Amino acid sequence: DKFDAGDGGDDDPLYPQKIQVFEEWLVRNGGRFPKLTMQKYDTEVRGVHAVEEIGDEEVIVEVPLSCLITVEMGKATDVGRAVLAAALEMDAPKHVFLMLFMLVDRLNPKSHFQPYYDILPPTLSNMPIFWNEEELALLQGSYLLEQIAERNVAIETDYRAIVDVFPSFLETATLEDFKWARMCVCSRNFGIVVDGLRTSAMVPYADMLNHYRPRETKWAYENTRKAFTITSLQPIGCGAQVYDSYGQKCNHRFLLNYGFAIENNKEVDGFCPNEVAFKFALPDPCKDELHDSKMALWIRDGNQTKLVRLCASDNDNFLFALSCLRVMCCNREELLLLNAAGRGAGGAGAGSSRDGGGGVGRQQHGGLVAPPHTVKDVMYPLSLRNERACMESLLEMVTDKLNLYPRTLAQDRELLEGGGEGSLGVSGGGVGGGGGVMVLPPFSNQRHAVIQVSGEKEVLLHYEQHCKLALRLMDWPLDDDGGLVQALRALELDGETSKSALKYVSADPRSVLGYCRREERKAQAYALPQQQQQQQQQLAGGQEGQS
Repeated sequence: DKFDAGDGGDDDPLYPQKIQVFEEWLVRNGGRFPKLTMQKYDTEVRGVHAVEEIGDEEVIVEVPLSCLITVEMGKATDVGRAVLAAALEMDAPKHVFLMLFMLVDRLNPKSHFQPYYDILPPTLSNMPIFWNEEELALLQGSYLLEQIAERNVAIETDYRAIVDVFPSFLETATLEDFKWARMCVCSRNFGIVVDGLRTSAMVPYADMLNHYRPRETKWAYENTRKAFTITSLQPIGCGAQVYDSYGQKCNHRFLLNYGFAIENNKEVDGFCPNEVAFKFALPDPCKDELHDSKMALWIRDGNQTKLVRLCASDNDNFLFALSCLRVMCCNREELLLLNAAGRGAGGAGAGSSRDGGGGVGRQQHGGLVAPPHTVKDVMYPLSLRNERACMESLLEMVTDKLNLYPRTLAQDRELLEGGGEGSLGVSGGGVGGGGGVMVLPPFSNQRHAVIQVSGEKEVLLHYEQHCKLALRLMDWPLDDDGGLVQALRALELDGETSKSALKYVSADPRSVLGYCRREERKAQAYALPQQQQQQQQQLAGGQEGQS
């Protein structure tokens, strides 16, 4: 089913009248939306519906420039000029200037934009920065809790900095007002180009469309019309809700910035953009004698701790995670190999860059492999031993993260289906508890919290499966590629193993495991004559001693 995003509106008996005034204001100033109507589903959910059949490539919304609030308008206010003069470093500068204009201008009852301000939600209880402790507790184990805390700190820091350079701003907005404005702008602004100037804008009416993918409409600022327009990309039936697309995003971004999470957050091709944040850092110097040597490479990108967001995919983020793990886990011999210039360029994936799929790639110059400049350049496996250590380390990180959650993925899914037993420990919000069957109402913060953490667990279980499979197959006899191919074919047929994991463990020398196996065979073949030569020398030395 299509997802209707809540926008935090309240139960206002004057709401229909405010909507009428708002729509008349837009039309009076040249706005057009003849086939649409705004609709309120409950106290916190609104959207836009078609009142007539809409054709393909039809302009369905037109909002004139005179009804847009832009960054430049915020910069032109007294407080905006003070912020510019002080060269304050804001967390989100464009957002801040939009906020400043709105917070100042809304106090003017005769403001041109007053009809717009009157329909904005007076509270945003669906935004996680406004959640109470019981609601936040449902995110236990999630990195999103850290992001929420950071967002609150950033907003308060910006507010204090503005008050320092423009003290009378205290009379314009409280910190709570400032937080409201920040999330209002964060969830509603559009990035546009007006007469060659790239800016951000609040676009009345256009910001009422809820999210759905794949997108059914497109939007743009058209300089020839001097208006912001929304155009249909397909026919839309009478009575149907009309959607915008907020883009392909992880649920943590939807929840933090828009106040909702999507239960089945997948693209048409099945890709799920949900992510889990991993922090990679070198082992403590007391536990790794190579710490200082590794740090010389590790710190070149400026980050001692590398935050990498992983989804259930073998995209560039996963390849960077592998790069980090390879450096973290390398021994002395592998580190020397890593830093050695002029290593032969033959082998799997020679001359390729990151191939986007767990394959082997090397950076070359003049037919020779160049030593990595940063950790990200470690694009190829160092050895079978190292790759095994990487999988063991990643599996340990995954297990630690899963252990932080108070519920399993199966329990989350049961809750979302309405069959969960017991209590979530959350009062209010329509969540049943006390040992009976619990219900997480649509659009509730509790439901969105469970959707968020369940999505994270799906990603973590993907990597748990990946690591366990890789570790099992890394022990496969090196002289039995045929048996490995058969085992992989069986895994492919059962459909339970991800394509990215199968690609990583393929026997093909262009895959990570296939390359490691080939190089390990080479190393063993080289080592055998060396060992035989040493044994012969020892034997000869013994015979000379006897004579």
